[in-house]
Amino acid sequence: MTLSERILDIFKGMAQVPRQSKHEDKIATWLVARAQKDGFDVERDSANNVIIRVPATAGYEKAPIIVLQGHMDMVCEKTPTSKHNFDTDPIEVIIEDGWMHANETSLGADDGLGVATALAMAEDPDVEHPALEILVTSDEETGMTGANALKAEQLKGRILLNLDSEDEGIFTVGCAGGRETRSTLKLTKAPLVAGSRAIHVHVTGLLGGHSGCEIHLGRASAIKLSTRILTNILAISADARLVDIKAGSAHNAIPRDSKFTVAVPAADTDKVLAMIKDLAAMFASEYAKTDSGVTVSASAEDIAGSAYDNASLRKVADLLYCFPHGIAAMSQDIAGLPETSANLASVKIADDTLHILSSQRSSVASKLNAITSRIEACLRLAGGEAISNEGYPSWQPDMDSDVLKRCVALYTKRFGHAPKVDIIHAGLECGIIGSKIPGMQMVSFGPTVVSPHSPQERAEVATIQMVADFLVDLLKSYK
Repeated sequence: MTLSERILDIFKGMAQVPRQSKHEDKIATWLVARAQKDGFDVERDSANNVIIRVPATAGYEKAPIIVLQGHMDMVCEKTPTSKHNFDTDPIEVIIEDGWMHANETSLGADDGLGVATALAMAEDPDVEHPALEILVTSDEETGMTGANALKAEQLKGRILLNLDSEDEGIFTVGCAGGRETRSTLKLTKAPLVAGSRAIHVHVTGLLGGHSGCEIHLGRASAIKLSTRILTNILAISADARLVDIKAGSAHNAIPRDSKFTVAVPAADTDKVLAMIKDLAAMFASEYAKTDSGVTVSASAEDIAGSAYDNASLRKVADLLYCFPHGIAAMSQDIAGLPETSANLASVKIADDTLHILSSQRSSVASKLNAITSRIEACLRLAGGEAISNEGYPSWQPDMDSDVLKRCVALYTKRFGHAPKVDIIHAGLECGIIGSKIPGMQMVSFGPTVVSPHSPQERAEVATIQMVADFLVDLLKSYK
């Protein structure tokens, strides 16, 4: 069995275990059982972090301990037609034309492939290595809870290889910090006028993607497109009402699907439907290069009872229009690198309240706080409330670290060309771990994974072997 075959075998085993963020008990149990079967010492802490301690192979007893780090949870996204249940169903892994993907769901290569790679290094008897600490953290995707709960004394190693990057041939040595904001806005219901018609609107077909890795690509937001439709409905119908809205999902996924219903007087129905048709054509033109599959469907039916009044609809539309989304600033130091961004991630109504989830990122702490304060100001102006968490710190690069120099030299020797050394806009747990353990040398790398955090997620199979070969070289170099 080649190393890549071993990695794929382990990954497919992980795919059988549900591992949605904040629901990691089953995958943590699976990891512990696998480590114990191999005779390794294993620790599972109260945050569900799993640390597997692997003895050095012969001749490496005096080498420094190496930490191989990844996260066990995955972003669970599916197409509107998928009936997949992430609480119970295994991920259906499909390999074709040199790529691995899932069946209408996210794949979980982020970061299942990183974890599988670390386990393969420990389990393959032909891999020579120093003592290893395989750190598999929990809840990375929705709050980095595991990394935040980690205690410095749990790790003895001071060289950390993060296996959560998604572009083979790139070594990441820095990342943005991030914060999350949960906003609420109270809505008011009122009886509908007689003869009202419900307009059901579905915005779909967008690519979405990772709000850190792909926010700079200019892809459409289903929430922002829906907001434009809502604003135009208000321009047509002076007594339009909001019935419901549900859009987006995970805090780190660009929203790619939105459904909402408004009620309008019967006399306004045809004008509203015609306007929506025109906007659909406009959206298709505007996003032909980034979201060629964007579609907007609308239908009408009679409705009676009550809905959220016109003033509530106006507040929702105005708030979502003003809410920041996308790139706020590009780096002044590194060409092409986003510095600060916001992701208007999800919107829904529950208990007569609009609930908004957003995430903000920046490599500059003061600007991260500034864009978060802007969101909080938007909510105050609308009469709502915003609660922001403390977030996680950025990872400041160390271009002179021994581990980075070693990685560059070994990669160049194996592949005949130098790798790219980069800083990314996405968040990595290295920022948190580095703040807990000063002096920890860190670098992040991994195979090529495209469109993580979406049903279009796919991994290039050939790069799995490339990363494995390089990691073997790197571990062997510490003798």
